[in-house]
Amino acid sequence: MTSIDFSKKAIVLVTGASRGIGRTIALEISRNLNQNSIIVLLARSGNDLEQTKTQIQEVDKSLTVITHSVDLATADVKTYELILDSVTTSVDTAGIEFGIVFHNAGTTGEVKQTTDLCSFQEWRKHFDLNLFSAAALNSVFVRKIRPIAPQLVVVNITSLCGRTPFKNLAMYGASKAAREMLFKVLALEEPNVVVLNYSPGPVDTSMFDGIIATAQSEEVQNSFRKVKETTILTPEQTVGKLLGLLEKGDFKSGDTVDYFDRI
Repeated sequence: MTSIDFSKKAIVLVTGASRGIGRTIALEISRNLNQNSIIVLLARSGNDLEQTKTQIQEVDKSLTVITHSVDLATADVKTYELILDSVTTSVDTAGIEFGIVFHNAGTTGEVKQTTDLCSFQEWRKHFDLNLFSAAALNSVFVRKIRPIAPQLVVVNITSLCGRTPFKNLAMYGASKAAREMLFKVLALEEPNVVVLNYSPGPVDTSMFDGIIATAQSEEVQNSFRKVKETTILTPEQTVGKLLGLLEKGDFKSGDTVDYFDRI
C-alpha cells in the first residue's frame, strides 16, 4: 500500500484526455497537484485537448500543461519516445517526486455477437489501441520518467466487462481482460512501481451512449438504456473515487478495484 501525496511536484500523463473520464481525470487531479507540476495530455483530437488544457488553466494557471495530438492506435514506440523526450527537455524536472500515468484511452470496438466478429482488420485495430499502445507507452513512460521521479504510479482504467461476460461486448471485454493481466504482471515484476487497475463502473460518457446506439442485440441496448436512466455515474463521481483511492493507498499494487468496492 502506497498513498500518493498530490501536494508534491509531479509529472502526470493522461491518455484519452480530450473528453469523458480522461478529461475529468486531468481536471480533477489539477485541483490537487503541486503548482510546479506538469500535466501531459494525449488524445487524437487536438482541438478537444486544447479545451481540456484551457479548463485546467482555469483551475490553476501555474500548472504546466502540454498537449500532444496523437492517434494511439497507429503510434509507435519512437513516437512515444519523442513525446516523452520533448516533455522532459522542455520543462524543469528538478524536484519531481512522482510520475503517474493514467492509461484511459480506449474504444468499445464492434458491439456484436461473438460469432459475427470475424474481421481480422477490426480485431487488430481494436487491440492496437486498447492493448498494444498501452503496453508500448507504459514501457516508454517507465524508462523515461524513472530517472527523474523517485516514485512511479501506473493506473489502468479497466472495466467489469474484462472480468464478467456481457453480450455483444466480447471484443471490448477481451482487450480489457488482456490489459488488466498486463498490468498485474507489471506489478509483480516492478515492486517499486505502484500499479492500480481501476474499474470506474457505468459512467455517463459518449462510449456508454455508443453501446446503446450500436449494440447488435436489442436486449443489450435496453439493459444499458435502463442503467443510463437509473444508476449511471457521472465522470466526476468515479474520478473522485479513483483519486481518493490513490490518496489513501488502501490497495495492493496490481489490485483491481471497482467503484462499487469502496462504497
